[in-house]
Amino acid sequence: MTSTRKPKRTYQSLFKVLENKEPKSVAKKAASFTKSLPFSTKSQRLKEELDLLTSYSSDTIYRLRYNSMTYDYISPAIVKLLGFTPEEMKKINFRSLIIETKIISNGMKSIKSFDELEKTRKNGDVNKWQADYLVRTRDGRKIWLTDVSYPWFDDDGNIIGSIGSLRDINDRVEAEEKNSRELVKMANTDPLTGTANRRVFFESIDTEIKRSQRTESPFSILIADIDFFKKINDDYGHSTGDKILKEISEIMLTCVRDTDLLARIGGEEFGIFLPDTSEEGAYWVADRICKTVAKHNFFVKDSIMPIKCTVSIGIACNDENNELNSSELYKQADTRLYIAKNTGRNQVSKDEIVNLH
Repeated sequence: MTSTRKPKRTYQSLFKVLENKEPKSVAKKAASFTKSLPFSTKSQRLKEELDLLTSYSSDTIYRLRYNSMTYDYISPAIVKLLGFTPEEMKKINFRSLIIETKIISNGMKSIKSFDELEKTRKNGDVNKWQADYLVRTRDGRKIWLTDVSYPWFDDDGNIIGSIGSLRDINDRVEAEEKNSRELVKMANTDPLTGTANRRVFFESIDTEIKRSQRTESPFSILIADIDFFKKINDDYGHSTGDKILKEISEIMLTCVRDTDLLARIGGEEFGIFLPDTSEEGAYWVADRICKTVAKHNFFVKDSIMPIKCTVSIGIACNDENNELNSSELYKQADTRLYIAKNTGRNQVSKDEIVNLH
């Protein structure tokens, strides 16, 4: 009578301790509780205690057998993590759910095969396994998990599996990817105008040169410079100059296609990359930019009358008659820009002859 009632009382008190989330008391109660039980009952109670303990962890605790790559034990937290019950997970090869794997010791690079890594782990050469997995949940979602595990040995010291934990890191990965995208954008973007920067402009030309050699399609570049920009800075201040730079970049964007690239490549100098565009098409775009900028009224603070601005543009085209590298194309367009600026400004030059408005 006493031996049957004592475990019940102890188990009830153990449950109360668990509810109060007191880990040290849990361990103490569990130890005294299990000593009083027969082996079979003790084994069952230990399993129940383990389930209770692991249910208080947001991580999924597991024990994985290597010969079948199935779980010998996996905690109830797996339901919230992947949507599968522990019983279902014991019948599933976890690898079948994995879409992508990144090993911490491999510099977080994606791997295509586990073979070599498993060989070293099963040989005992890896004491700690840490990897991130992109996995498919029961309802078809894709989430990132991190896996930290250690070798599981049999009585003879042979590695027969691993014991570890799985944790949802989807929010962390999404934040890292967002930060990465922002860093790439910062590295590729002019901070004032939001257009591409000089490096991206020249890389785009180099890439297009290689493509055009295969496709034999022409492309053009425009080099545009704001006329008398120094005087604007001197007369109205650099904040006004910055405002005009941003407005002119916005005007230029309205004059080009989505497939074209606008970049700020110097103080008041812009480069425009026009793929699949002949010299004639480039001239039409440049002329439109010149006319649109000239018509625009630039209003600044404390100024009643608007400021008028113009731009001069030089053109270079890479076609069957003009196969140049990016530096040579830029030099050709820049030379023609110089001609446009020194023969009146507010005009376009596609060769040594300037067409005046």
